[in-house]
Amino acid sequence: MNLRTTLRAATRQDHDRVDRLGGAFDLADPAGYGAFLLAHAAVLPPLEAALDAAPPQDLPPYWPERRRTAALLSDLAELGLEAPDPSRIPAPATAAERVGALYVLEGSRLGGILLRRRLAEAQPGAPSAYLAHGEGAPLWRTFLEWLDSRALDPAQTHAAIDGARGVFEAFEAGFKTAAPPPG
Repeated sequence: MNLRTTLRAATRQDHDRVDRLGGAFDLADPAGYGAFLLAHAAVLPPLEAALDAAPPQDLPPYWPERRRTAALLSDLAELGLEAPDPSRIPAPATAAERVGALYVLEGSRLGGILLRRRLAEAQPGAPSAYLAHGEGAPLWRTFLEWLDSRALDPAQTHAAIDGARGVFEAFEAGFKTAAPPPG
């Protein structure tokens, strides 16, 4: 079993739980969409900043181009919203934990592209730089190539799973804090 399959299987429940929470935000409603972005803004900027401090060999190719903080903050500003104080999320401390964290971040990009399409139908003209970030670029393919090239022993694989779960937990907390408005 490759690392991608291992991470997917080990974090399936975490992924499903976070998807349900994120799916509760009504992207057709400007307030719901704003709350959704605020939830992401509590997690993504500090996590990307922590990853910026990692040794370059611990990061996938095109790391600067993968960063979505600027796009997220731009969308929030266009909506007239201020980013919350970043959550205090534990920075992935090891190369293996960073692999897991990056797995979640890059996977969320795929979901973002699907959400952007729904947003475009429901709210044409809504700012969507964050959700559309990387669309059309080979970022997922190059990430998977990088992920598949990681040779982790069992302890490192466990650490990668912990790193992924930590990011899922951070997004779960972000979604709960920015709970979607009723209705």
